[in-house]
Amino acid sequence: MPLRAMTVASLNQLGLLSVSHRSTSLDILENLSLTREMATELCETLRMQGVEAVVLSTCNRTEVYWCGARDADVDLVRAAWARLGGRALHFHSDSAVHLRGEKVVRHLFRVAAGLESQLIGEAEVLGQVREALGQAPDTSGPLLSSLFRAALRAGGRARAETEIGVGALSIASAAIRLLVFDHPHMVHGLVLVVGAGAVGRAAARHLAAEGINRLVLVNRTPEHASLVAGELGAKVAPLEELSTWLREADAAIVATHAPSPLIKVDHARAAVQSRSGRPLVLFDLSLPRAVDSTVGKVDGVVVHDLSTLSELVGENHARREQEIPRVEAILERELGIFMARMRRHAVRPLIAELRRRTERLCRAELETALAGRGIDPSEVDRLARRLTDRLLSRSSQSIERGEVPLDAQHAGYLMRLFGLAEVDDA
Repeated sequence: MPLRAMTVASLNQLGLLSVSHRSTSLDILENLSLTREMATELCETLRMQGVEAVVLSTCNRTEVYWCGARDADVDLVRAAWARLGGRALHFHSDSAVHLRGEKVVRHLFRVAAGLESQLIGEAEVLGQVREALGQAPDTSGPLLSSLFRAALRAGGRARAETEIGVGALSIASAAIRLLVFDHPHMVHGLVLVVGAGAVGRAAARHLAAEGINRLVLVNRTPEHASLVAGELGAKVAPLEELSTWLREADAAIVATHAPSPLIKVDHARAAVQSRSGRPLVLFDLSLPRAVDSTVGKVDGVVVHDLSTLSELVGENHARREQEIPRVEAILERELGIFMARMRRHAVRPLIAELRRRTERLCRAELETALAGRGIDPSEVDRLARRLTDRLLSRSSQSIERGEVPLDAQHAGYLMRLFGLAEVDDA
């Protein structure tokens, strides 16, 4: 195998094509999203054309990371992506971000740490990075695998050593965290989610994630709530039964767009009378309000509305923003570690072959000079190794530490200088 082919792919072969909430509209983002099957198909298609790839998908981004030697690989990725599922989509210059080399590394580190998420410090993204690598064991290759593992390490350190992930940043998650924190017994209670829109669905998933498994999804059209209910093992009820379920429930998360309040004083009083002193906790996430403003005055009823939750979310957001410089400092240190490791891997085959060639020459010269003197061949080998160490130790260390620039062009100069370009069997 030629020496050139043995070297680990250099960082400038890394490429990224990204569509996210930062670069395009929701419509285009949805159209370009990839299912797990489509992501696998895309990676396999690229692998057949000599390009290693990993697809990262989150709720607000779809990204293809690849390793390839040709500048035209980005066009190959665009074309393969656009053809998936029989689609005929076009990547406009303002809808997709294309990065190369070290910028790819820096970007993935920031993604894993939650700095590129719509909600700063989003917890789920680190698991999604891990899942992306796990889905591409045969198409990622050594460089991409190392990159994703390094990003997982960097993101994990950011969360462990800073407060970038502390506190809820969405109204739905803030409501559930407040509910669980103020009412720890709620994990065994019955909770209603009124409304099956985006906020209602998010609230239901947050409740399930907190271990609350007695859920009832109440919606004007029950079939719209059936999908998420099936996913979470929840019950579904029509809106007409809301007052009945309030008598049974310990809490209700209300996220609707009703023109007038759905829960009024009479509903609250009736619910409290049948519960033997148990409080009824209501979270009104609706605009306009779905819980009448006077319901909170009913004994035994606790009401939290958007003003309370927005204040909490704002405090959490400010707290996370203060952590960004600390996270970026961690990422810079991790980036330096990764770059040094990749540099050592990239130059190691060249240095090894240079040492083998030098040692072979030293041994040949020593054997000629000492011929007929009865010297043990093992002593000749030892002298050859010592001479090689003395000759190459400092230069090898300088190359590995990056003190000598060694991009593809400089590596070629070094190989020709020491006669390594002709080596066919390394």
